[in-house]
Amino acid sequence: MPWKDRPFGWGKADPKPPSFPVTREATVEALQEVETLIASGASIGHVVFKTDTLEPPSVELAIQLMLDRAGSKLKFKRVASSVPSPDPRKSTASYPLWKFRFGKPRPVSLKSDTKVEAVCREIVVTGKDGWEDARKRSAEFSAKQIGSILGVMVSPPRIDAHDECDPSQWLRRVQVAAAQLAISIEMDQGISIADSRVADVVLGPLDWTIDAALVALAQRAKSQPEVSAAVCELARKLLIRTPSAGSWSCRGVAEEVVFALEKANRHNEDSTAPFSNNPYAPPAQRRP
Repeated sequence: MPWKDRPFGWGKADPKPPSFPVTREATVEALQEVETLIASGASIGHVVFKTDTLEPPSVELAIQLMLDRAGSKLKFKRVASSVPSPDPRKSTASYPLWKFRFGKPRPVSLKSDTKVEAVCREIVVTGKDGWEDARKRSAEFSAKQIGSILGVMVSPPRIDAHDECDPSQWLRRVQVAAAQLAISIEMDQGISIADSRVADVVLGPLDWTIDAALVALAQRAKSQPEVSAAVCELARKLLIRTPSAGSWSCRGVAEEVVFALEKANRHNEDSTAPFSNNPYAPPAQRRP
């Protein structure tokens, strides 16, 4: 059962699908005001939003999802006054999901797959346990389709006009569903963390997509403890290159992944009792 009011649903029990780390980006917090502006019918065609520092590229996607749902052609431009250090745009990924041109993030164009998009939507809309759904649906795809699956993370399905969900949370749920589906295929095919396309996402520009990749990797490590060390190492390296300035939710996710997996490994070494099925269980539910 998921929890809410804490990252990954920690806290009060709630029967609804789990939430993901709360976004703190200034632009995301302004989305509701922009939606209200659009709904009012105000004759404004262009909005420039200035931020103190760079924000994750996926914020652009959340904004576009909101505009598409509203049927609005309003132009929304973000301007950052500074670039934090280390530079969050830098990447060592072999297949980065984002590239930057003149400082502006652009999603890497990947071949679209309508079935992949449909399955990711179904996992988000109908599945209370995205991991279990992804494990079941992974048999429908091959390793050759992993690129297309990860492409959904930067080319998400639209939000239905009647759906009142928050665009940023919809996007983050889709990204997690895509990462879970991709990592499930890699598990089925016996692909190592060193060769994992999902792990490669963690090496890319800092973004919400990294949060999703880390969640999926941690869930794989929960099922396959032998990959825990490799996943923890990815998370630690991510922490080193995450700047203190700005809002980067991947820092909190990486810290929780390391904590949860190291705790699980210590427990497995000290006891044969089963560990919680929730890799992000609150401290009170983690075995000492």
